[in-house]
Amino acid sequence: MTSERDDDTRRLEALALYEIMDTPPEPEFDDIVLLASELCQTPVAMVSLLETERQWFKARIGFDLPETPISQSVCAHALKSTGLLIIPDLTADPRTSENRLVTEPPHIRFYAGAPLIAPDGVTIGTLCVIDSQVRPEGLSLTQKKSLLALARQVVVLLEMRRNSSRKDDLFRRQKRISSEVRAIAASSIAAQEAGGIGTFDIDVATGRMKISAEGCRIFRLPVQDEYPANIIYDFILAEDRHLPSADKTRAEGTALLEAEYRISTPSEGVRWIARRASFHHDSDGRPVRMVGTLQDITEQRAAQARMQAMIELGDVLRDMEDVQQAAFDAAELMARALGASRAGFGMVDPVAETVLMHRDWRAPGVDTLEGLHHFRDYGSFIEDLRRGETVLIGDVTTDPRTRDHCQTLLDIGIRVLVNVPIFDKGQFNLVVFVHYDEPHDWKQREIDFVRSVGDRLQAGIGRLLAEQDQDILNRELSHRLKNTLSIVQAIATQTLRAVPDRGPIESFEKRLQALSSAHDVLIHRNWTGAAISDLVTDTLDRIGMLERAQISGPAIFIGPKATQSVMLLLHELATNAVKYGGLSNGSGKVRVSWDVAGSVDQVQLTFTWKESGGPPVTEPTQRGFGSRLIRMGLLGTGNVDIRYEATGIEVVMRASLSHLQEAG
Repeated sequence: MTSERDDDTRRLEALALYEIMDTPPEPEFDDIVLLASELCQTPVAMVSLLETERQWFKARIGFDLPETPISQSVCAHALKSTGLLIIPDLTADPRTSENRLVTEPPHIRFYAGAPLIAPDGVTIGTLCVIDSQVRPEGLSLTQKKSLLALARQVVVLLEMRRNSSRKDDLFRRQKRISSEVRAIAASSIAAQEAGGIGTFDIDVATGRMKISAEGCRIFRLPVQDEYPANIIYDFILAEDRHLPSADKTRAEGTALLEAEYRISTPSEGVRWIARRASFHHDSDGRPVRMVGTLQDITEQRAAQARMQAMIELGDVLRDMEDVQQAAFDAAELMARALGASRAGFGMVDPVAETVLMHRDWRAPGVDTLEGLHHFRDYGSFIEDLRRGETVLIGDVTTDPRTRDHCQTLLDIGIRVLVNVPIFDKGQFNLVVFVHYDEPHDWKQREIDFVRSVGDRLQAGIGRLLAEQDQDILNRELSHRLKNTLSIVQAIATQTLRAVPDRGPIESFEKRLQALSSAHDVLIHRNWTGAAISDLVTDTLDRIGMLERAQISGPAIFIGPKATQSVMLLLHELATNAVKYGGLSNGSGKVRVSWDVAGSVDQVQLTFTWKESGGPPVTEPTQRGFGSRLIRMGLLGTGNVDIRYEATGIEVVMRASLSHLQEAG
């Protein structure tokens, strides 16, 4: 058994014999990484050769660096294997989870490497493919076989370079290797066609392009072996024509290697095409061939647009404060995702059967529909809207609901229409619309998208309207409660007017005010509870002592019942501090803090009120209502520790957090 040092020595000797390290790029190796990338559907493929301190890439695609330190090499782990090394998730494998190429840009996630085994059995490197996405499924059986076959072809190329003594002999051998590589690629043609992937090979000098049958189908060209390379320009939209390659950019080697652009064909309208390519150069470094792949990605782009629209719609509905703005935003998102020509919303009068169209989103050159319209002028689909159904009419000239009024619709640029009804308190009063001015072949995914947008918009606006109604109700309740407390205070004042000692009466009035403040805080949160920080801040601000307080603690909300209790406690603590304690002079302060601790099912809140800088305090000999209230604690169950320190009073209260947060 050989040692690792012996293996390193044999590998370095083999690399030296091949005289391959730091040589310029060669088309044959570039072909292999291109095929490996396409066969395995990965953005990165490399021929990696390993020395002692570094790994160097003879050929690479999708990776900028020509070499990396051996410490960053994933390929180094493949040296001991005679088969494929596949790591589906580099972040989860202990051999690679700390690799800088994994933890830092380019953040690689998937790796598959086929060893490059010399005829004497020495592994000198790998042919590897890399992806930035985790691939739990790894590679298919065909991809594994192809990658191993391509790795063997790399070794054959290396052997040919070493054994060839004449340039013409090397050229003949390279042609044979290229034919073998093309034979391997032929085995994947069926899979490529199933995935809608075409290939092309452009001769830069002649401007002629060999294109696969699938490539011809993508551009709706008759299937033949060769075309002028620039024939596709007849299909490309004018604003995208700077993206594909041209004779000049190919000759200069400046053509974009990756591009996505739009084409238009008479039978199918606008479609998206993705192109990936690479250059082959002659011995002087001039580009001689441009080879690559083509794919129709129209549906992928449409799916991405719909997904992005749903994400943005969620943001709109989460943050919306205005129904009309939300309706317009939803209509615009839907129109852009579907490639429509017009979108917006209108206010509905169901009795008069009219809709007042508001501001609408329009594609360039499309007229606005702002103004009043009668539903019956355009068909009978208002009946569906009244039932709360989303109306989707694929062609107004053939749909029975609109065909008798189709010319009226066509005159205002509507060939296809979508209407989503919005109800308020059971009343149909808002409609969101999307229009096309040309026929549209609806796919089920698009129909599902429209209905999903409609459902989410209905629910979101319904929630907003309910919240608005609840806010009105809360304000009315708050107003009535304040009136009730004012009446109670007035009755108490009149009833106790003859009592000479005004202190208890004033304390009673202030406690009523504290209770009223607690209700104000609860109203702002729809009576779901309040934050402890809000209660402390409100209490100290009401007595003008907020600037003399230090307040700290985590964001904790308590229920409505506890809110009222805690507000009264804070009122008593603050009142006592102003009368006798740390806030009774011009320099004293109070520190208010709270924290939680304990197990998940027994979390306890600890609340601390600590005064300093005031006059000396002593424990009172008599206890009034306020003192008894403080000793009852946060929930009226005690668990209060009061210390009369020389620096000031300190009150520590504890209670179950779950009980404090109960709604009742």
